[in-house]
Amino acid sequence: MASNERSLDADGTLSDETELARAIEENEAELAELLQLLTVAEELAADLTPELRETVRENREPIRELRMAFEREETLVLLQKVGEESDTLIELLDILAVSKELSDDLVPELQVAIRENREVIERVRLALESEETIILLEKLGDNTETLAEMLDLLDATHDLAMDLTPELRDVAQDNRNVIRDLRMAAAGFADAHEDADVDMYELGRNAGNMIALVETMGDPKFTNVVDASIEGLTKDDPEPVGLIGLTKALFDADVRRALGRLLAAARALGSTSIEESDQQEQ
Repeated sequence: MASNERSLDADGTLSDETELARAIEENEAELAELLQLLTVAEELAADLTPELRETVRENREPIRELRMAFEREETLVLLQKVGEESDTLIELLDILAVSKELSDDLVPELQVAIRENREVIERVRLALESEETIILLEKLGDNTETLAEMLDLLDATHDLAMDLTPELRDVAQDNRNVIRDLRMAAAGFADAHEDADVDMYELGRNAGNMIALVETMGDPKFTNVVDASIEGLTKDDPEPVGLIGLTKALFDADVRRALGRLLAAARALGSTSIEESDQQEQ
């Protein structure tokens, strides 16, 4: 009765010692197992301590370097970033695992493909190793800006062509007959060139000479002379001229001027004929 009274507080509750004793009694089995584990751990530590001490003594320098590496600011920043990007790192590891499985599945197929196409791969390798390919790659590298500009220009040209195609189609349909006539004219010109064996250089020179002749014929002086000559030739019922009349006409300034022009034209015509003969003989 007295012992029970000592175990009670003034308010009638159990004391801390009683609670502790009851908890020990309720967890007696777990406590015994924990004490046994502590005993085993103590024995293991006693066995490992000499080995650990020897290992630490032998690896003191690497351990110090490892400690200094972990104490560096870069390492701390790296570990912090790894912690912040842990979700991304897990996803990356999953992708790497899937890639490894995919590569394991594809490696046999790739080996078979390489074995079957060994000659083709050898030719491609020789082509890539040739000097011309290297020079081409160097030129591409030196002209990357020009190539980029050309690609942009081609892109813009493609867009312009897509916009103009309907208009060009309509124009071609409206001018189908004209285009057919031009095509036939070009075909006829090609056939004539093939049959006559025309020298294109000489054809170009002759065309240039014709243009120069047309330009000369367009000169007001030439047109005035032609108009005056045509007017004189087409004059109605001209007066007959005999020997005496011809002699009198020589005293006319206009007649002498016209005869001078005729003689100058005759000299130029004769000079041109002599030059053409000399060129043919050479």
